[in-house]
Amino acid sequence: MTRPAWVEIDLDAVRANVRAIKDHLTPGTRYLAVVKANAYGHGDVATAQAAIEAGAEWLGVILVDEGIRLRDAGIDAPILLMHEPPPDRADDVIAYRLTPCVFTEPGIAALGDAAERAGTTLAVHLKVDTGLNRLGVPLDRLEEATTALAKEARLEVESVFSHFAFADEPGNPFIDTQLERFAQATDRLAALGVTPAFRHMGNSAAALTRPDAHFDMVRVGIATYGLAPSPALEGIVPLRPVLSLKAKIAMVKRVPAGEGVSYGLRYTLERPGTIISLPLGYADGWVRALSGNASVLVGGKQYPTVGTVCMDSFMADLGDDTCEIGDEAVLIGAQGDRRIGAEEIAERIGTINYEVVTLLTQRLDRVYLNRG
Repeated sequence: MTRPAWVEIDLDAVRANVRAIKDHLTPGTRYLAVVKANAYGHGDVATAQAAIEAGAEWLGVILVDEGIRLRDAGIDAPILLMHEPPPDRADDVIAYRLTPCVFTEPGIAALGDAAERAGTTLAVHLKVDTGLNRLGVPLDRLEEATTALAKEARLEVESVFSHFAFADEPGNPFIDTQLERFAQATDRLAALGVTPAFRHMGNSAAALTRPDAHFDMVRVGIATYGLAPSPALEGIVPLRPVLSLKAKIAMVKRVPAGEGVSYGLRYTLERPGTIISLPLGYADGWVRALSGNASVLVGGKQYPTVGTVCMDSFMADLGDDTCEIGDEAVLIGAQGDRRIGAEEIAERIGTINYEVVTLLTQRLDRVYLNRG
Protein backbone atom coordinates (compact mmCIF):
# COMPACT_ATOMS: atom_id res chain seq x y z
CA MET A 1 0.00 0.00 0.00
CA THR A 2 1.14 3.55 -0.71
CA ARG A 3 -0.10 4.92 2.62
CA PRO A 4 -1.44 3.64 5.97
CA ALA A 5 -5.10 4.23 5.12
CA TRP A 6 -7.01 2.00 2.72
CA VAL A 7 -10.31 0.60 1.49
CA GLU A 8 -10.65 -3.16 1.86
CA ILE A 9 -12.90 -4.98 -0.61
CA ASP A 10 -14.15 -8.51 0.03
CA LEU A 11 -14.68 -10.08 -3.39
CA ASP A 12 -16.18 -13.20 -1.83
CA ALA A 13 -18.92 -10.95 -0.45
CA VAL A 14 -19.55 -9.59 -3.97
CA ARG A 15 -20.00 -13.12 -5.25
CA ALA A 16 -22.24 -14.08 -2.34
CA ASN A 17 -24.45 -11.03 -2.87
CA VAL A 18 -24.85 -11.66 -6.59
CA ARG A 19 -25.79 -15.29 -5.97
CA ALA A 20 -28.25 -14.40 -3.20
CA ILE A 21 -29.99 -11.81 -5.34
CA LYS A 22 -30.08 -14.08 -8.39
CA ASP A 23 -31.74 -16.76 -6.28
CA HIS A 24 -34.36 -14.15 -5.32
CA LEU A 25 -35.12 -13.09 -8.90
CA THR A 26 -37.77 -14.47 -11.19
CA PRO A 27 -36.15 -17.43 -13.00
CA GLY A 28 -34.55 -16.37 -16.25
CA THR A 29 -34.07 -12.73 -15.26
CA ARG A 30 -30.68 -11.39 -16.34
CA TYR A 31 -28.48 -9.67 -13.74
CA LEU A 32 -26.76 -6.41 -14.71
CA ALA A 33 -24.19 -5.42 -12.11
CA VAL A 34 -23.89 -1.65 -11.98
CA VAL A 35 -20.21 -0.75 -11.70
CA LYS A 36 -20.39 2.96 -12.53
CA ALA A 37 -18.41 5.50 -10.48
CA ASN A 38 -15.61 3.00 -9.87
CA ALA A 39 -18.20 0.48 -8.67
CA TYR A 40 -19.58 2.91 -6.10
CA GLY A 41 -16.07 3.37 -4.77
CA HIS A 42 -15.35 -0.36 -4.56
CA GLY A 43 -13.09 -0.65 -7.63
CA ASP A 44 -14.71 -1.38 -10.97
CA VAL A 45 -12.49 -4.01 -12.59
CA ALA A 46 -12.12 -6.41 -9.68
CA THR A 47 -15.74 -6.01 -8.63
CA ALA A 48 -17.01 -6.54 -12.17
CA GLN A 49 -14.93 -9.68 -12.55
CA ALA A 50 -16.23 -11.10 -9.27
CA ALA A 51 -19.85 -10.29 -10.20
CA ILE A 52 -19.48 -12.03 -13.56
CA GLU A 53 -17.93 -15.06 -11.89
CA ALA A 54 -21.01 -15.28 -9.66
CA GLY A 55 -23.45 -15.12 -12.57
CA ALA A 56 -23.95 -11.50 -13.59
CA GLU A 57 -24.54 -11.43 -17.34
CA TRP A 58 -24.25 -7.67 -17.97
CA LEU A 59 -22.35 -4.70 -16.55
CA GLY A 60 -23.61 -1.14 -16.36
CA VAL A 61 -21.62 2.10 -16.45
CA ILE A 62 -22.28 5.75 -17.25
CA LEU A 63 -19.16 6.98 -19.04
CA VAL A 64 -17.61 5.70 -22.24
CA ASP A 65 -14.23 5.73 -20.50
CA GLU A 66 -15.62 3.52 -17.73
CA GLY A 67 -16.57 0.96 -20.37
CA ILE A 68 -13.18 1.25 -22.06
CA ARG A 69 -11.44 0.63 -18.75
CA LEU A 70 -13.35 -2.64 -18.33
CA ARG A 71 -12.58 -3.73 -21.88
CA ASP A 72 -8.89 -2.90 -21.45
CA ALA A 73 -8.90 -5.15 -18.38
CA GLY A 74 -10.04 -8.06 -20.56
CA ILE A 75 -13.70 -8.10 -19.55
CA ASP A 76 -15.82 -9.41 -22.44
CA ALA A 77 -19.35 -9.26 -20.94
CA PRO A 78 -21.94 -6.92 -22.48
CA ILE A 79 -21.54 -3.39 -21.08
CA LEU A 80 -24.48 -1.00 -21.09
CA LEU A 81 -23.87 2.75 -21.15
CA MET A 82 -26.79 3.84 -18.98
CA HIS A 83 -26.48 7.45 -20.16
CA GLU A 84 -26.49 8.35 -23.83
CA PRO A 85 -22.86 8.90 -24.91
CA PRO A 86 -21.75 12.30 -26.22
CA PRO A 87 -21.89 12.37 -30.04
CA ASP A 88 -18.11 12.77 -30.30
CA ARG A 89 -17.60 9.43 -28.51
CA ALA A 90 -19.77 7.40 -30.90
CA ASP A 91 -16.79 5.83 -32.68
CA ASP A 92 -15.32 4.71 -29.34
CA VAL A 93 -18.65 3.11 -28.42
CA ILE A 94 -18.36 0.87 -31.47
CA ALA A 95 -14.62 0.29 -31.23
CA TYR A 96 -14.95 -1.01 -27.67
CA ARG A 97 -18.15 -2.98 -28.22
CA LEU A 98 -20.23 -0.97 -25.78
CA THR A 99 -24.03 -0.97 -25.84
CA PRO A 100 -25.32 2.60 -25.66
CA CYS A 101 -28.66 3.83 -24.48
CA VAL A 102 -30.36 6.47 -26.62
CA PHE A 103 -32.97 9.11 -25.90
CA THR A 104 -32.17 12.14 -28.09
CA GLU A 105 -32.29 12.63 -31.85
CA PRO A 106 -28.68 13.98 -32.04
CA GLY A 107 -27.45 11.00 -30.05
CA ILE A 108 -29.29 8.57 -32.29
CA ALA A 109 -27.93 10.24 -35.43
CA ALA A 110 -24.34 10.26 -34.16
CA LEU A 111 -24.41 6.57 -33.33
CA GLY A 112 -26.05 5.76 -36.66
CA ASP A 113 -23.32 7.65 -38.51
CA ALA A 114 -20.60 5.89 -36.53
CA ALA A 115 -22.11 2.48 -37.23
CA GLU A 116 -22.26 3.36 -40.93
CA ARG A 117 -18.59 4.35 -40.91
CA ALA A 118 -17.70 1.09 -39.19
CA GLY A 119 -19.89 -0.97 -41.49
CA THR A 120 -21.58 -2.66 -38.56
CA THR A 121 -24.94 -2.96 -36.83
CA LEU A 122 -25.09 -1.43 -33.37
CA ALA A 123 -27.50 -2.61 -30.68
CA VAL A 124 -28.98 0.24 -28.63
CA HIS A 125 -31.27 0.43 -25.61
CA LEU A 126 -34.05 3.01 -25.88
CA LYS A 127 -34.67 4.81 -22.58
CA VAL A 128 -38.17 6.11 -21.91
CA ASP A 129 -39.12 8.50 -19.14
CA THR A 130 -42.00 7.15 -17.07
CA GLY A 131 -42.00 9.90 -14.45
CA LEU A 132 -38.54 10.42 -12.99
CA ASN A 133 -38.20 13.41 -15.36
CA ARG A 134 -34.45 13.09 -15.57
CA LEU A 135 -33.35 11.28 -18.73
CA GLY A 136 -35.25 9.35 -21.37
CA VAL A 137 -37.73 9.95 -24.14
CA PRO A 138 -40.90 11.59 -22.79
CA LEU A 139 -43.96 9.47 -23.47
CA ASP A 140 -45.43 12.13 -25.74
CA ARG A 141 -42.28 12.07 -27.90
CA LEU A 142 -42.12 8.35 -28.65
CA GLU A 143 -43.19 8.87 -32.24
CA GLU A 144 -40.35 11.32 -32.86
CA ALA A 145 -37.85 8.92 -31.31
CA THR A 146 -39.00 5.99 -33.44
CA THR A 147 -38.85 8.17 -36.55
CA ALA A 148 -35.25 9.11 -35.71
CA LEU A 149 -34.37 5.46 -35.15
CA ALA A 150 -36.03 4.39 -38.40
CA LYS A 151 -33.66 6.71 -40.29
CA GLU A 152 -30.66 4.78 -38.98
CA ALA A 153 -30.54 1.43 -40.71
CA ARG A 154 -27.42 0.44 -38.77
CA LEU A 155 -29.08 0.78 -35.34
CA GLU A 156 -31.07 -2.06 -33.80
CA VAL A 157 -33.23 -1.46 -30.72
CA GLU A 158 -32.24 -4.41 -28.56
CA SER A 159 -34.09 -3.26 -25.44
CA VAL A 160 -36.38 -0.60 -24.02
CA PHE A 161 -35.96 0.47 -20.41
CA SER A 162 -36.86 3.02 -17.77
CA HIS A 163 -35.98 3.91 -14.18
CA PHE A 164 -37.97 4.18 -10.96
CA ALA A 165 -38.34 7.27 -8.81
CA PHE A 166 -39.57 5.55 -5.64
CA ALA A 167 -38.52 1.90 -5.74
CA ASP A 168 -36.77 2.26 -2.36
CA GLU A 169 -40.18 3.00 -0.80
CA PRO A 170 -41.98 -0.34 -1.29
CA GLY A 171 -45.48 0.98 -0.70
CA ASN A 172 -45.29 4.12 -2.80
CA PRO A 173 -48.16 4.15 -5.33
CA PHE A 174 -46.03 5.90 -7.95
CA ILE A 175 -44.22 2.59 -8.51
CA ASP A 176 -47.42 1.17 -9.97
CA THR A 177 -47.97 4.35 -11.97
CA GLN A 178 -44.56 4.01 -13.57
CA LEU A 179 -45.09 0.34 -14.33
CA GLU A 180 -48.38 1.21 -16.04
CA ARG A 181 -46.68 3.93 -18.06
CA PHE A 182 -43.88 1.57 -19.03
CA ALA A 183 -46.41 -0.99 -20.27
CA GLN A 184 -48.18 1.71 -22.27
CA ALA A 185 -44.87 2.85 -23.75
CA THR A 186 -43.87 -0.63 -24.85
CA ASP A 187 -47.30 -1.18 -26.40
CA ARG A 188 -47.07 2.09 -28.30
CA LEU A 189 -43.55 1.28 -29.46
CA ALA A 190 -44.75 -2.10 -30.71
CA ALA A 191 -47.52 -0.38 -32.65
CA LEU A 192 -44.83 1.86 -34.17
CA GLY A 193 -42.80 -1.16 -35.22
CA VAL A 194 -40.25 -1.22 -32.38
CA THR A 195 -40.20 -4.70 -30.85
CA PRO A 196 -37.06 -5.06 -28.71
CA ALA A 197 -35.75 -8.44 -27.62
CA PHE A 198 -36.07 -7.61 -23.92
CA ARG A 199 -37.04 -4.97 -21.35
CA HIS A 200 -35.57 -3.79 -18.06
CA MET A 201 -36.62 -1.35 -15.38
CA GLY A 202 -35.78 -2.73 -11.94
CA ASN A 203 -32.95 -1.36 -9.80
CA SER A 204 -31.70 -2.91 -6.54
CA ALA A 205 -34.87 -2.02 -4.66
CA ALA A 206 -37.18 -3.38 -7.32
CA ALA A 207 -35.04 -6.50 -7.65
CA LEU A 208 -35.64 -7.14 -3.96
CA THR A 209 -39.30 -6.18 -3.68
CA ARG A 210 -41.08 -6.09 -7.06
CA PRO A 211 -41.03 -9.32 -9.07
CA ASP A 212 -43.50 -7.67 -11.42
CA ALA A 213 -40.67 -5.27 -12.34
CA HIS A 214 -38.03 -7.91 -12.98
CA PHE A 215 -39.00 -8.22 -16.66
CA ASP A 216 -36.02 -9.64 -18.57
CA MET A 217 -33.19 -7.98 -16.65
CA VAL A 218 -32.57 -6.02 -13.44
CA ARG A 219 -29.85 -3.44 -12.88
CA VAL A 220 -28.43 -4.10 -9.42
CA GLY A 221 -26.16 -1.44 -8.00
CA ILE A 222 -25.97 -0.85 -4.25
CA ALA A 223 -27.18 -4.34 -3.30
CA THR A 224 -24.31 -5.91 -5.26
CA TYR A 225 -22.08 -4.27 -2.66
CA GLY A 226 -24.03 -5.70 0.28
CA LEU A 227 -25.86 -2.50 1.19
CA ALA A 228 -29.63 -2.14 1.31
CA PRO A 229 -31.15 0.58 -0.90
CA SER A 230 -32.95 1.93 2.17
CA PRO A 231 -33.48 0.87 5.79
CA ALA A 232 -36.94 -0.42 4.89
CA LEU A 233 -35.36 -3.00 2.56
CA GLU A 234 -32.81 -4.53 4.91
CA GLY A 235 -32.93 -8.27 5.49
CA ILE A 236 -34.97 -9.26 2.41
CA VAL A 237 -32.02 -11.30 1.16
CA PRO A 238 -28.81 -12.03 3.09
CA LEU A 239 -26.38 -9.36 1.93
CA ARG A 240 -22.75 -9.06 3.07
CA PRO A 241 -21.17 -5.59 3.15
CA VAL A 242 -18.24 -5.62 0.75
CA LEU A 243 -16.33 -2.51 1.82
CA SER A 244 -14.31 -1.66 4.91
CA LEU A 245 -12.36 1.54 5.56
CA LYS A 246 -9.25 1.13 7.70
CA ALA A 247 -6.18 3.08 8.81
CA LYS A 248 -3.12 2.66 10.96
CA ILE A 249 -2.89 5.00 13.90
CA ALA A 250 -0.37 7.76 13.13
CA MET A 251 -0.03 9.38 16.57
CA VAL A 252 -0.94 8.57 20.18
CA LYS A 253 -0.65 11.23 22.86
CA ARG A 254 -1.93 11.87 26.34
CA VAL A 255 -3.65 15.26 26.45
CA PRO A 256 -4.51 16.99 29.74
CA ALA A 257 -7.94 18.26 30.71
CA GLY A 258 -8.78 21.70 29.37
CA GLU A 259 -6.79 21.32 26.16
CA GLY A 260 -8.45 21.56 22.73
CA VAL A 261 -8.09 19.36 19.66
CA SER A 262 -7.73 20.18 15.94
CA TYR A 263 -8.52 23.33 13.98
CA GLY A 264 -10.54 25.85 15.93
CA LEU A 265 -10.07 23.80 19.11
CA ARG A 266 -13.77 22.99 18.92
CA TYR A 267 -13.34 19.96 21.16
CA THR A 268 -12.02 20.52 24.67
CA LEU A 269 -11.15 17.61 26.94
CA GLU A 270 -13.12 17.66 30.18
CA ARG A 271 -10.68 15.14 31.69
CA PRO A 272 -7.28 13.80 30.60
CA GLY A 273 -7.57 11.57 27.55
CA THR A 274 -5.67 9.56 24.96
CA ILE A 275 -6.00 11.33 21.62
CA ILE A 276 -5.15 9.38 18.49
CA SER A 277 -4.62 10.79 14.99
CA LEU A 278 -5.68 8.84 11.92
CA PRO A 279 -4.03 9.58 8.55
CA LEU A 280 -7.00 10.39 6.32
CA GLY A 281 -9.47 13.22 6.03
CA TYR A 282 -11.86 15.04 3.76
CA ALA A 283 -9.49 14.78 0.77
CA ASP A 284 -10.09 11.03 1.06
CA GLY A 285 -13.87 11.26 1.39
CA TRP A 286 -14.03 11.30 5.19
CA VAL A 287 -16.03 14.48 4.99
CA ARG A 288 -15.78 17.50 7.27
CA ALA A 289 -19.40 17.00 8.35
CA LEU A 290 -18.09 14.03 10.35
CA SER A 291 -16.16 16.37 12.66
CA GLY A 292 -16.92 15.09 16.16
CA ASN A 293 -19.78 13.15 14.60
CA ALA A 294 -18.55 9.60 14.11
CA SER A 295 -16.74 6.78 15.86
CA VAL A 296 -13.90 4.36 15.18
CA LEU A 297 -13.03 0.87 16.32
CA VAL A 298 -9.67 0.30 18.01
CA GLY A 299 -8.81 -2.93 19.77
CA GLY A 300 -12.39 -4.13 19.35
CA LYS A 301 -13.83 -1.13 21.23
CA GLN A 302 -15.73 1.86 19.84
CA TYR A 303 -14.53 5.41 20.48
CA PRO A 304 -15.84 8.85 19.47
CA THR A 305 -14.09 10.99 16.90
CA VAL A 306 -13.32 14.50 18.16
CA GLY A 307 -12.42 17.88 16.75
CA THR A 308 -12.49 19.15 13.20
CA VAL A 309 -11.79 16.72 10.35
CA CYS A 310 -8.72 17.97 8.47
CA MET A 311 -7.80 17.45 4.84
CA ASP A 312 -5.48 14.55 5.66
CA SER A 313 -6.26 13.52 9.24
CA PHE A 314 -8.76 13.42 12.06
CA MET A 315 -8.72 12.50 15.72
CA ALA A 316 -10.49 10.24 18.22
CA ASP A 317 -10.56 10.18 22.02
CA LEU A 318 -9.82 6.84 23.69
CA GLY A 319 -10.39 8.21 27.19
CA ASP A 320 -8.32 6.24 29.69
CA ASP A 321 -7.52 3.47 27.18
CA THR A 322 -4.40 3.46 25.08
CA CYS A 323 -2.93 1.86 21.96
CA GLU A 324 0.24 1.92 19.87
CA ILE A 325 1.24 3.84 16.78
CA GLY A 326 0.58 1.52 13.84
CA ASP A 327 -2.38 -0.26 15.44
CA GLU A 328 -5.29 -0.77 13.08
CA ALA A 329 -8.44 1.35 13.36
CA VAL A 330 -11.68 0.59 11.52
CA LEU A 331 -13.86 3.45 10.33
CA ILE A 332 -16.31 1.39 8.28
CA GLY A 333 -16.53 -2.35 8.84
CA ALA A 334 -16.04 -4.83 11.64
CA GLN A 335 -13.46 -5.35 14.34
CA GLY A 336 -14.04 -8.03 16.94
CA ASP A 337 -17.77 -8.26 17.59
CA ARG A 338 -18.49 -4.62 16.71
CA ARG A 339 -19.38 -3.12 13.33
CA ILE A 340 -19.76 0.40 11.99
CA GLY A 341 -21.85 0.35 8.82
CA ALA A 342 -21.95 2.84 5.97
CA GLU A 343 -25.58 3.34 6.98
CA GLU A 344 -24.51 4.67 10.37
CA ILE A 345 -22.12 7.15 8.76
CA ALA A 346 -24.85 8.22 6.35
CA GLU A 347 -27.36 8.80 9.12
CA ARG A 348 -24.93 10.99 11.04
CA ILE A 349 -24.42 13.38 8.13
CA GLY A 350 -27.89 13.24 6.63
CA THR A 351 -27.17 11.33 3.44
CA ILE A 352 -27.42 7.79 2.04
CA ASN A 353 -25.03 4.85 2.11
CA TYR A 354 -24.52 5.21 -1.66
CA GLU A 355 -22.81 8.57 -1.14
CA VAL A 356 -20.69 7.45 1.81
CA VAL A 357 -18.92 4.71 -0.14
CA THR A 358 -18.78 6.53 -3.46
CA LEU A 359 -17.08 9.55 -1.87
CA LEU A 360 -14.00 7.50 -0.92
CA THR A 361 -11.36 8.86 -3.26
CA GLN A 362 -8.58 7.27 -5.27
CA ARG A 363 -6.03 8.54 -2.73
CA LEU A 364 -7.05 5.45 -0.78
CA ASP A 365 -5.66 2.18 -2.09
CA ARG A 366 -8.18 -0.59 -2.73
CA VAL A 367 -6.99 -3.84 -1.14
CA TYR A 368 -8.85 -6.90 -2.44
CA LEU A 369 -9.61 -9.98 -0.37
CA ASN A 370 -10.11 -12.87 -2.76
CA ARG A 371 -10.29 -16.12 -0.88
CA GLY A 372 -12.32 -17.80 -3.59
